[in-house]
Amino acid sequence: MTRQIEVYYEPRPPFLPFHARKERWACIVYHRRGGKTVACVNELHSRALYTPKKNARYAYIAPFYRQAKDIAWMYLKDATQDSAVKIKESELSVELFNGAKITLYGADNPDALRGLYLDGVILDEFGDCRPSLWGEVVLPTLADRRGWAVFIGTPKGKNHFWVVRQRAISEKGWFYLEVKASDPGCVLPEEELLEMKAQMTDAQYEQELECSFEAAVLGTYYAKQISLMESGRIDGKPIGEGQPQIGIYRYDPDFLVQVAQDIGYSDSTALWFWQHRPDGIAVIDYEEHHGEALPFYFDLLRDKPYEYETIWLPHDAKAKSLQTGRTTVEQYLSQVDDDGNQEFPVRIAPRLDIQHGIDAVRYILPHCYIDQAACGEGIEALRAYRRMWNEVTKAFSPKPLHDWSSNGSDAFRYLALVAKEKIETRGVRQIIAETFYQPPGFTLDALHNDRMLRRPRFNRMRV
Repeated sequence: MTRQIEVYYEPRPPFLPFHARKERWACIVYHRRGGKTVACVNELHSRALYTPKKNARYAYIAPFYRQAKDIAWMYLKDATQDSAVKIKESELSVELFNGAKITLYGADNPDALRGLYLDGVILDEFGDCRPSLWGEVVLPTLADRRGWAVFIGTPKGKNHFWVVRQRAISEKGWFYLEVKASDPGCVLPEEELLEMKAQMTDAQYEQELECSFEAAVLGTYYAKQISLMESGRIDGKPIGEGQPQIGIYRYDPDFLVQVAQDIGYSDSTALWFWQHRPDGIAVIDYEEHHGEALPFYFDLLRDKPYEYETIWLPHDAKAKSLQTGRTTVEQYLSQVDDDGNQEFPVRIAPRLDIQHGIDAVRYILPHCYIDQAACGEGIEALRAYRRMWNEVTKAFSPKPLHDWSSNGSDAFRYLALVAKEKIETRGVRQIIAETFYQPPGFTLDALHNDRMLRRPRFNRMRV
């Protein structure tokens, strides 16, 4: 039995190689209003129509669920108007006559994707999604059915989308398509390009229309500093194909570890781990998790091979939780080891307004060395952290935009406020002197005992 389907899509010439590709992975860097979302939605439809797999599942993922609905839902309904048998507005899904299903998702709710299987996925504006979305959430959904993936977007600096683009350019098994507004066959009228060029800054035009990853991302707080640090203060190299990365700024057991934690009750919780060393601040680790209760983070801290000096909590950690009736501080203080000793030396970070914290981060970053391998997602959060755009005043708001980068950046603000105070009051030279000066007549045992006596007590909270 056959069924005749009419497809209402005529591909633009630049997308013909994309639709004809055989590679499993693909990356498309395309200028604004070039039609990449339409092409990719119709790619999902085409693959779903001709799939030989039973109960095939396909997904389109935008940075936000509302964005997926506003941008792609209409395109999907138009594409499937002659092949859909079920259209569910409540879950943004379309089921075709052959049992294949296409669903729209938002990267702001990654838990909605866990446990699914997918035969193909489009990740739209991947640079605006959290970096861990691909490796931790989406890639496992493709594994058992050998599903394919397409990353699409326009540049926003050298973030994780740029990393994907570099892989697509250099590695086998990838299809890569890049189309700029200045390339032949651009669908935008010349007069519109001239108008945009006249009303946009050079950086905006280069980024949005000429697909430049080098253009400065407007409104970011730390992107320029992070880019400068990559020439020597951010590092981490792979130790072998398919093996985990080990950075050069690793944990040094001769120094105690401090932790800055941002507590997210409805979204992610982020933790930065660092050590004060003679040559500066070594940021050695980063963790971010979503929807976990405090006991999860207690176990996470215990499992680390670190000896903690202080765990810095935000000021709202003194507020009582409706679930437990206790404050976060009280729950930390209740954690004791087998001998009855307090496990976690907690303190409350200074309470300053956001701008003071941002200024502290800008001050402290030149003193930092960051391990790329252990802190990759946190670094990208700092790079992406930016001011909110006010559509009414047509200017950047003094307040930051709350998105996936906020939690890691908020936690780093606490790190900066604490570390800034220590650098200003003691100075790097004094730290060096205290670390390496050995008074005459001291033995190694005496030095060890002296160091142990000068360590902070863990059986009380300092606020």
